[in-house]
Amino acid sequence: MSAPKSTLPQLFSRLWRQPWFRRQFYNALGLLFHRQLSWQMMNCGYRDANPPITLPAEREAERTSYELYARLIAETPLAGRDVLELGAGRGGGARYLHDTYHPRRLIALDYAEESVRWCRRKSSKPGLKFVCGDAGSLLFPDASFDVIVAVEVTHCLLDKEAFLSSAARVLRPGGRLLIADFFYHRADAMHALGKFEAALAGSAFTILANDDWTAGATAAIEADTARRTQVITKSVPGFLQSTALSFASTTESSTYLAMHAGRTTYRRYVLERRQ
Repeated sequence: MSAPKSTLPQLFSRLWRQPWFRRQFYNALGLLFHRQLSWQMMNCGYRDANPPITLPAEREAERTSYELYARLIAETPLAGRDVLELGAGRGGGARYLHDTYHPRRLIALDYAEESVRWCRRKSSKPGLKFVCGDAGSLLFPDASFDVIVAVEVTHCLLDKEAFLSSAARVLRPGGRLLIADFFYHRADAMHALGKFEAALAGSAFTILANDDWTAGATAAIEADTARRTQVITKSVPGFLQSTALSFASTTESSTYLAMHAGRTTYRRYVLERRQ
């Protein structure tokens, strides 16, 4: 007998804490949505009172997600620099950074093999490369990059100290680590804000910016829920739709509900590796 529908999101939430499950989940997403070319971005998005960025028509539907990338890197030049993106997902963020800001080289890393294969087929071009790897233990040579971009990746990483150490090692002195992610206020949570900031205090990074983006992230989710719901309704089997809505940054998602209730905060960090 199958589990009641109402328990599926709860089961998903428990399994989500396991790295093996997250990897297989993203591999399954890659297979399920391999024909869905209009879905390029997977983040919560960001919306504020600033003038909107200019986007080509083909990116307009996912505007809030692209706005998040633009605001995250706003004070960090990428042109002519070596950039690493952690958590490539569907590849939309990497393509946007490559096409808009013209880095010399951009490597986009993800630990889901199927996602990387999909991105290679759809998005690889000169100067943009997709690779499979672990964001928590980077296997690049020392001082390989000028900038690391990590959008909604750190909450998946158990060992924050190891992540920050690995990121600092592959950055050149003065290089930047840019993070956009949600953090729990509860002190014993795996991704507690206090735990991350304690790890940060003992790291090789200086904090240049620590911005509370909770209002902007929740506003973006509210603005984009109807579109995301429509994509899920058309593409996901009925018995999995409630779980998909819980995951996909809609107003039914655990991420939104936790931010709305004040249990989590969405933060933007600009971190600079000390000389």
